[in-house]
Amino acid sequence: MWIKVLHWASRVFLGGIFIYAGYTKTTLADPLAPLLFQMAVDGYQLLPVWGVKVVGNGLPWLEIVLGVMILIGWQLRYFATFCAALLGAFIAMMGITYARGIEASCGCFGLGEVITPMTLARDTLFLLPAVFLAVHAWKESRQASAPPVQPAA
Repeated sequence: MWIKVLHWASRVFLGGIFIYAGYTKTTLADPLAPLLFQMAVDGYQLLPVWGVKVVGNGLPWLEIVLGVMILIGWQLRYFATFCAALLGAFIAMMGITYARGIEASCGCFGLGEVITPMTLARDTLFLLPAVFLAVHAWKESRQASAPPVQPAA
């Protein structure tokens, strides 16, 4: 029973976080948000100009779609795995930027939040429900597709 509660809580939390994070970086929240997010992405000093534009324009909408898919639960094992991988990549890029001594805006929920150990810890905590959902969804799909066990005669 508790695993079902944790499963639903993780889906609502993770889906909500991704939808909110994506929303804050779109023109839906602020007409300048996409440009400001591109500036945040550029602040990491990890991508060429064309990469900054692709990530700056595409990532917010990808986050919204991922959040909706996590909430809906369709193909959850794939979307939860992708969310976990994406969060892992975010954490790695923030960690690299922080370790290089660059004072960049996280860009997680819009602008204004500089990458700190607390930001890294918070985003690492976001990774936990994503990993749980991915593992749980893959386990459930494996159990659903397993042939029924025949009782011993």
